[in-house]
Amino acid sequence: MATSPRWSLLVFSVMLLALTLMLMFDEVIFYLLFERLLGWKLSWPIKIAAGAIFTLFNFALALLIMKALNRQPLTGAEGMIGGQGIVASVAAHDYRVKIRGELWRAQSLERLEAGEKIVVRKVNGLTLEVARLDR
Repeated sequence: MATSPRWSLLVFSVMLLALTLMLMFDEVIFYLLFERLLGWKLSWPIKIAAGAIFTLFNFALALLIMKALNRQPLTGAEGMIGGQGIVASVAAHDYRVKIRGELWRAQSLERLEAGEKIVVRKVNGLTLEVARLDR
C-alpha cells in the first residue's frame, strides 16, 4: 500500500533535514581534516562548490528514498492485482495461469484460451480473477 502524500512530504522533510545536518557535520570534518590536520587553506569558492555538490547529492538521495516509500508492494494479494501472466491450461471455466513463474487457479468472465496473456483484476483467497490483457 502506498503512503499518503502528506506522510511522504513529512518523511521527505525529515530526511532532508537529517541529510543537511550530516552536511554540516561533513563541513566540520572538512575543516578538521584539511585545515587542521593537513594544514591546507581552502578558499571559500571551493567550500561553497563542495557544499553545493553535497547538498544536491543529499536532495537527490532524499527524492530516491521518497520514491521507494511510494512504490506499490510486490508481495501478497495487493501485489498480485495488475500482475500480468499467461494462461497455462483451460478446463471448463477453471483456468491455470502462470504469473511470476508460479501456477495459480484462476476464473474469468470471458472465455480464455491457453497461451493468452492475462491481467489479474482481483484476488479471492487462492483464486485469481483475471481478464484478457488488452494490447
